[in-house]
Amino acid sequence: MKKSMIGPLLTIIALVIVAAMFIYFFIQLNRLDKKLIAQQTVIATDSGKISAIVNFFNANTNASNTTK
Repeated sequence: MKKSMIGPLLTIIALVIVAAMFIYFFIQLNRLDKKLIAQQTVIATDSGKISAIVNFFNANTNASNTTK
């Protein structure tokens, strides 16, 4: 009786461990995805601010070149 129970028990334990690994990786990828989305938002915001500053300087440089 004991010999026949060891095989299925080990199989169930192995399946639980594999399922736990998949859940762990899913959670880690979800966290990483949230961090990447937050980083992309910050990059887009900063890029817009830098573009506005560069455009301001370019406009002032062009305006001062045309008045000379």
